[in-house]
Amino acid sequence: MIFLPIVARELRVASRRKTTFIVRSVIALLGIVIGGFLLVVSGIMGPTGARGEMVFAVVSRYTWLIAVLAGVFLASDCLSAERREGTLGFLFLTDLKGYDVVLGKFAAVSLNAFYGMLAVFPVLALSFLAGGVTGGEFWRTCLALVNTLFFSIASALWVSALCKSSYRAMAAAVCLLAGLIALGGVASVLSRFVARLGPALFYLGTLSPLSSFQLASSASYFHRALEYWISMAIGQGVGWMFLGLASWRMTFYTEKGGNTGGWQRILARTAPGSRTCRGSELLDANPVLWLLDDSRRLRSVVWSLAVAGAATMLLTAALVNNFGAILNTSVAWPFYFLLKVLFAIQACRFFSEARRTGALELLCCTPMTMRSIISGQWMALRRFFLWPVTVLILSQLACLCFLGGSLFPGRVSASGVAIYGNIKPGAIAPPPALSFMGFYLPFLMLRQIANSIADFFALGWFGMWLALTLQKPAAATGLTILYVLILPAMVFCIPTLATDTVFIVVGASKLLVDFRGHCANWAASRRG
Repeated sequence: MIFLPIVARELRVASRRKTTFIVRSVIALLGIVIGGFLLVVSGIMGPTGARGEMVFAVVSRYTWLIAVLAGVFLASDCLSAERREGTLGFLFLTDLKGYDVVLGKFAAVSLNAFYGMLAVFPVLALSFLAGGVTGGEFWRTCLALVNTLFFSIASALWVSALCKSSYRAMAAAVCLLAGLIALGGVASVLSRFVARLGPALFYLGTLSPLSSFQLASSASYFHRALEYWISMAIGQGVGWMFLGLASWRMTFYTEKGGNTGGWQRILARTAPGSRTCRGSELLDANPVLWLLDDSRRLRSVVWSLAVAGAATMLLTAALVNNFGAILNTSVAWPFYFLLKVLFAIQACRFFSEARRTGALELLCCTPMTMRSIISGQWMALRRFFLWPVTVLILSQLACLCFLGGSLFPGRVSASGVAIYGNIKPGAIAPPPALSFMGFYLPFLMLRQIANSIADFFALGWFGMWLALTLQKPAAATGLTILYVLILPAMVFCIPTLATDTVFIVVGASKLLVDFRGHCANWAASRRG
């Protein structure tokens, strides 16, 4: 038998697949359009020397974000899907080993993502030619992006080897990567204050895939060149460790009876004496709400993110004082983004699992109307996310009220003398720059809150529609996040509220009008 037969087969299949070439061409075209647009905008708004630097920073950051999410949405369900369908045991009836299966899946899910990343590199090279970016910075950033993609897919494969449910695997992969990134950020901050633990905190911070990407810039690499290469090496080592753990998990995999997962596991809870029988009030309110309200871990994760975000924003406002408003939107963005990712996973979950298990056909035979089915999903989403998101928004508004006294024009307090300069306490009218900041920064915070609320509605409606209509419903979550959150943010001239309105209108109208038609067409195609 040849070495790594599944890898060889996947590469042969991918070479004959049209989507391999289509994805690469589409991503290259999209990168050229976005990169060219940013070059034009930077040429109008900024100085000539900073054109390439601005485009390089924007495109590379969003490429890094997509590389992190690629593992979550491409690899987190590849091994768990085999376990749910009961096909994983057949692979081990042959001479295949655990690493054959894991590396084969790795090659299958990473090939298109790697080709797409290669298509983006010429766009980064254009920004290098425009000025403001050195050749070394370009190549180091490309290496860091490839390393991030490898790390993300390897960690998601390990999570997929541990989980059986698709949405639990996605949520666990998001939490793992977010935890490592947060760990790296905390370690880098603590290393500035605790000198004794500096080396230990540095190695702890290199576990984050963000570490090597940040050190790739010329300003950081000039003083910390060795740290960049150490971070790259540790990222590679941890990625291979995840692949090894996934292979070890596959080696000890054995079929134990039948696979009872997904909707079979949920329906099995209806047995007398089960915990779900005590939730009869949810069943009376809406059966879909009862089916989806089965994850205490997700509720714990959502509340943890909300509490951590609120504490971070309030602490920043208290410590940084008058300039805390400048950091408020930046500090709040990661927590909003993670909540939106989890929201999209949960919004796409129902139709994805119902189509996979065939429960959608049974659902259409019940007296439930399409509006009651969709309202049940929204009720479940509100039970999970409404109060945590409200806590996060109220915390941001509290920061706005706390910082408003020092930002808006008015009499200068004794503590504001250090901010305004040689002005006596009780004087009126701060400098014009600070007056402008007093109106502009609250506008940024309120706009972020409004955009976040609109994003949640857009993710819910558009994600449900994609999960119902896509040929591969497992890709609904990733495409929803790409269309609603990432692509509009890369083009700054398009208001987020405008794009969210389009997604809400399209998703809601398609769901409410063509729900039964989509179900009938899908059932006919499945039988055919």
